[in-house]
Amino acid sequence: MKQNSPFSLFLLGVVSLYAATHAENATAAPPSGCATISATSEETTAKGLIYHDLAVSSPNGVTSLHVKKLVFSGFAPNADAMQDLAQAASLLLVSAMTGQHNAACTQWLKAQGQLVVTGLQSGKAYDLTWNNATVVHGSAHVSVTTAHYQMQGSSTAQTSAATLNMSGLTFQNVANQQLLPSNARAAFSLPTTELPALMSAIGGQSEAAPAVHATISNFEASEGHARLQGHGQATLTGNVAATSASGHLEITNLEELIEKARAAHQMKLAAGLVLGRLVSHHSGEQNTWDTTWEGGVLTVNGFPLPIK
Repeated sequence: MKQNSPFSLFLLGVVSLYAATHAENATAAPPSGCATISATSEETTAKGLIYHDLAVSSPNGVTSLHVKKLVFSGFAPNADAMQDLAQAASLLLVSAMTGQHNAACTQWLKAQGQLVVTGLQSGKAYDLTWNNATVVHGSAHVSVTTAHYQMQGSSTAQTSAATLNMSGLTFQNVANQQLLPSNARAAFSLPTTELPALMSAIGGQSEAAPAVHATISNFEASEGHARLQGHGQATLTGNVAATSASGHLEITNLEELIEKARAAHQMKLAAGLVLGRLVSHHSGEQNTWDTTWEGGVLTVNGFPLPIK
């Protein structure tokens, strides 16, 4: 699986879900060259749609998502559109988590993206929950017990807000997996009109280079006794390598992360964390920094860290 920073991977995942759940009039299934999507059963209830054993697979079978139960609630003009919303959100989640892009998905996602703005500006609310989901790319596996996404559009503001909570994250055959969080949460806002191009870039291979400017009011991630918290600004392009962010970052129990890096024989990463500790503002068990992430380089308080 592509080695993404937890921060940039999580942001792209959040935005993918945020964008897809607003394509309210898109009723065309993804083209066969894009992905195969199926479920053992589905239910349409008064509150929305429930998928059981939802499976999303790339045409070559290398990349896939399996969800034991997906619950979707929110406005859709008909049952087919509701199905497409849930499927599109899941497809974009796979792309964001793995960094895999498929040109066959580009136009389909773009067409849905053009409808996204209308949904957002009508002020609708949406809620999605993925239970017991697993993303596979080659030999790499990422599993999450629960991913819960909530968002609220606005008929007056130029931006809309969303939150995503992920609990029970586990990793197998993923770089630096011992340091990746078991729980994460993000709250953010985005300009509505910037979303369509990003949707196409995340799941497809658009020649355009969108720059979606997100404001992160709060970002939290934890593993063991170590806890990361931050807020700031991010520019998302659909490509992790071109994603940038800046803001304030705080880590509690940084020493635990350093020891985990050493135990995993990730000495370059451990050295980078030690340097980060040296240039941090320190108070009790908390280390704080003003940070930037650009071109795959993390800079803290003006010092670039060798963490790649």
